[in-house]
Amino acid sequence: MSRRLVSAVLFLAVSAVAQLAGAQMMRPPAFAGGIPGVAQFQAIQMQRHQARTLLYREALEELRKNPAAADVPECRAGQSAAGGQCLARAEVSSTAPAAAPAAPAAGRRLAILVGNNAYPAPIPALETPIADITQIAGVLQSRFGYETRLVKDAGKAQIIDALNALAADTRPDDSVLLFYAGHGYLLDDVKMGYWIPVDASVKTAKGWISNSDISRLLAAIPSRQLMLISDSCYSGTLTSERKVTQGRDLPPEQILKQRSVLVLSSGADEPVSDEGKEGHSIFAWNLIKTLQAAGGLTPGAQVWSKVSKGVTSEYPQQPQYGAVVSAGHTEGGDFLFRTP
Repeated sequence: MSRRLVSAVLFLAVSAVAQLAGAQMMRPPAFAGGIPGVAQFQAIQMQRHQARTLLYREALEELRKNPAAADVPECRAGQSAAGGQCLARAEVSSTAPAAAPAAPAAGRRLAILVGNNAYPAPIPALETPIADITQIAGVLQSRFGYETRLVKDAGKAQIIDALNALAADTRPDDSVLLFYAGHGYLLDDVKMGYWIPVDASVKTAKGWISNSDISRLLAAIPSRQLMLISDSCYSGTLTSERKVTQGRDLPPEQILKQRSVLVLSSGADEPVSDEGKEGHSIFAWNLIKTLQAAGGLTPGAQVWSKVSKGVTSEYPQQPQYGAVVSAGHTEGGDFLFRTP
């Protein structure tokens, strides 16, 4: 085969992949025959995953040769964490959390929400993340009294810088919620998940954010009440350390004295749908409705249960809830949504 013909074939292949990948996360028109059955939906998602794997093949090969290719170094003693070039250091050991006061003070309620729409080609753009974080931030503010910060179309350094700054600004008695909506990927070989920021490349993994770094960022945030909500493909790997399937085991006053680090993901180790309702992903729409209806004191496990039922009633997608023990989570803890 001539070099010119090889180039033409590769061009057509990459073009086809880009078109298929573009279809995978941009919300298409409603299915003509209604929502597909489980087998049909899984077949569609498998095709999309295969297309994405081909799209990211160079970055994935780099990760296979060097699994730490996407990792960010921890900030050295005296090194500033500003700029997102290193990870803030955890001040408290995850295995020996600092003792809480007998009666925890009422701290601030802080939320950072990252929504990525504007991915440059060949990574397909998304439609719903910014709308999702805007609406969720509004619910967190009006119903639960959170101070919110929206981080839109963020690159890797911008995301890490925002979380580093949060780690430096929060106190143990603060309640902190993080939300990420954007592309994600699972490297099947090692079951490691990644966030894909808007400045990520398909040729190198250096612009990706690994689950291991996400866990270290969570560990550096000193708040006893800490939750990450991740609406991205393969985000369920963040919940794999310890699954949570029921409500709190301890009374609220006891939970607030210990460190609880929870992750609510939009799916398991699977692609997730960007289709949804009213301009939101199916996961975000159910989360918004659940939080709008929550009152008094609502455990995170209860929020997950309601969101999961809503999502799975329409899509073969399984939201997950789990504790991040490596970031300091203690047995019996949960995240508490509390109305003022």
